[in-house]
Amino acid sequence: MIRYCQGCGCALQTVDPNKKGFIPSIDEKKETLYCKRCFRLNNYNEMPKILSTNDEYDMVIDDLLSKKGLVVLIVDLFDFTGTFIPKIIDKLRDKTVLLVANKLDLLPKSVKTSHIVEWIESMVNRMFFRVAAIHVVSSKKGYYLDDLMNTIDFLRQDQDVYFMGCANVGKSSLINALIKRFTPKEDDIISTSPIPGTTLNSIRIPFFLDNKALVDTPGLINENNILSNILPASYDMILPKTEIKPITYQLQSGNMIFAGAMASFSLIEGDNVSFTCYFAPNIVIHRRKMEGSEDFLLKHGGELLIPPTKEELANIEYEEQILEVSSKKKEDIVISGLGFICVNKKAKVLVKAIKNTDVFKRGAII
Repeated sequence: MIRYCQGCGCALQTVDPNKKGFIPSIDEKKETLYCKRCFRLNNYNEMPKILSTNDEYDMVIDDLLSKKGLVVLIVDLFDFTGTFIPKIIDKLRDKTVLLVANKLDLLPKSVKTSHIVEWIESMVNRMFFRVAAIHVVSSKKGYYLDDLMNTIDFLRQDQDVYFMGCANVGKSSLINALIKRFTPKEDDIISTSPIPGTTLNSIRIPFFLDNKALVDTPGLINENNILSNILPASYDMILPKTEIKPITYQLQSGNMIFAGAMASFSLIEGDNVSFTCYFAPNIVIHRRKMEGSEDFLLKHGGELLIPPTKEELANIEYEEQILEVSSKKKEDIVISGLGFICVNKKAKVLVKAIKNTDVFKRGAII
């Protein structure tokens, strides 16, 4: 009988240590087994050498979507625009979809959940996408998991539940949180890591009384997310782990803000414009004049301006674009995977970001 790794979903094998699913030996008496890759990831936080690809993602997802089941589409609330993308939602237009925005714990506590849900509804409507329900949760803090499970029970109609979404939105973490919340298990079942591509195959975990399952799936790697364009050395600095503390600067035309050496925002038209920055606390925010900024980046990038590291910076290329902010309402300028700034009034902003990273403008979430 074929056994599967509970951490990544791969079929276990004892032949080739350089291929997926390798385990030194298979103990048939153990209910739960982990391949060597996932064992070292879980116990030593070792970066996995084998990662999933988007071709494998397509194969797994297309196979699951040919079956009946409730789809729980997970998006990252802090990076909503970069994780609610057409490549994912176009596959799901004919399915019953429960949309779950994870990582509520990263937003300031002063933000009302009802406002966030209304904002998500507006973003969903812009994509002409139909969802059965919207939930905002935190898998890390356990916020609103009971409400989510009630909706899952109502919508699944005695079917399996498939958790889908981009890499790093917290699919595996959410499943682990639900299992620990609603079963006697106290430890994580599925491997988690900030490295995109940790889950290699679908993982079926019997969960409901009718023996239907929660099914974890590989995450789509958004190649236009900033994490896809840097080395893992900077991941821990870029990905926030605690509540974001916004920092506001009042800028005049000719002023700018660096977000480490990952991106910069320069005010080229506008006066007394507020830039409120929402980034992980380890990202150094530095305000200065635009004049001489290139020399400043070359001198201080990777040292004063971090992340990335000095070694990573040597291989980084940048792209620039100009975004105009409306005079009618506050808008966010988003760097996919990095964070965003909220601009409070009419302005023209020159955005410089790592090449091949998506830069968006949207209505302010906060």
